[in-house]
Amino acid sequence: MMMYGGFGHGGGLILLLVGLFWLALIVLIVWLVTKVWPGLGHSQAGPPVARQATPGAPGESPEQILDRMFALGEIDEATYRGRRTALAEMKAQQP
Repeated sequence: MMMYGGFGHGGGLILLLVGLFWLALIVLIVWLVTKVWPGLGHSQAGPPVARQATPGAPGESPEQILDRMFALGEIDEATYRGRRTALAEMKAQQP
């Protein structure tokens, strides 16, 4: 039994494919927008190197810069502790 011009039994598949097409198109648009304007996404979006390019306050010590980065969530606790340890070792080696 053929209905709707021969699409009686396959119409569900066509509707599914059309729905998947529109879903993929929306996902692609959202992905492209976040790549063009990365500031619109989460604060954690993008590599930390890009966020470190902004200078700190004048006269800010390396420890203060590190503290600020940790407070803003730009680095995680393990990175923070590792860099703090490295800074302390560098200061201990200085004459």
